[in-house]
Amino acid sequence: MSPRNNALFVLLIALSCLLPASVSAQGMVNASCSSQIAEAFGKTVLNDFKQTTGLNVTLHVFSSQVSINRLKNGFCELAASALPLSPEDRKQGLVAIPICKDPMVVIACTEIPVGDLSLTEVRRLFSGNIPNWKEVGGPDLPVRIVTPVKETGAYVNFVRQAMGASQMKFDYQAAHSSSAVEAVSHIPGALSFATRSVVAKYDNVKIFTIDGLEPGSEDYPYTQTFSLVTRGQPSGVVREVLNYTLSEKARANMTRRGLTPLIQ
Repeated sequence: MSPRNNALFVLLIALSCLLPASVSAQGMVNASCSSQIAEAFGKTVLNDFKQTTGLNVTLHVFSSQVSINRLKNGFCELAASALPLSPEDRKQGLVAIPICKDPMVVIACTEIPVGDLSLTEVRRLFSGNIPNWKEVGGPDLPVRIVTPVKETGAYVNFVRQAMGASQMKFDYQAAHSSSAVEAVSHIPGALSFATRSVVAKYDNVKIFTIDGLEPGSEDYPYTQTFSLVTRGQPSGVVREVLNYTLSEKARANMTRRGLTPLIQ
C-alpha cells in the first residue's frame, strides 16, 4: 500500500471510531442501561424481546447518569434510568417514559437478627452515629456501611428520600448497585440499600421493615421509578421497544419479578 493510501486508510479507521455508537444496523437497538435495572429485569428479557420483535438489543451497562449522558451525546438510541431527568436534560429534548417502580430497601446480612428499624435508626446507622449492631438490638458486631458510588441512581434516590439532613458515610463503595448487594452477602455486619427486585435473588441478605412498614406496602415511602429515556418522541426501532414494554407479556414479567408496572 502506498504511503498516501495508507494514510487514507488510517484516517478512515480513525473517523469510524469517532462515530457515535447509536449508528445501528437495521433491526438493532443500541441501549445504555442502569446496572440495577439490568439486574432487576434479567437477561431473559432480552431474549424474549428478540423472539417477540425480531430485533436485537446491544446493551451497555452503566450508572443511570452515565446512561443518560451517553444518550445525550449520541452514543446510544435509548437509555434506561432510575434517575429523574433534570431541567437541562428536558431542555435538550430528552423524554422519560416511566415503565415501573420498585421499593428501595435497607439490607444486611442474615446474621443480623433485627427485623425492624426506625427511620431515625436508619439515618444514624448510615451516618456512622451507630457504629455497632448491638445498639439496635443486634449482635456485638461493627456496622460496615457499603454503598454504590454517588453517581448511581440508587445512591441519589436513597439519600434524597431517606437521609434528610444526615450525611451519608461508608466503609466500602461498589461500582454498581448490584455489586453492593453482593458485598453485603459476604461482609459480616454489612449494611446497605438497594432496589428490592435485585435483593430477592440473595438468600443470605435480609430486608428490614422501616417503622413497621413492609417495602412495597401502600404507605412505604422509599421507591424508585425506572424509565426508558429517548431523544424526542420515540420512533422506529425505539418505538418497537416501547411497544414491547406496553405489552401484557412484558407487564406480567415485571410483576413476576416484584416490580409494579406503571404503563397500562
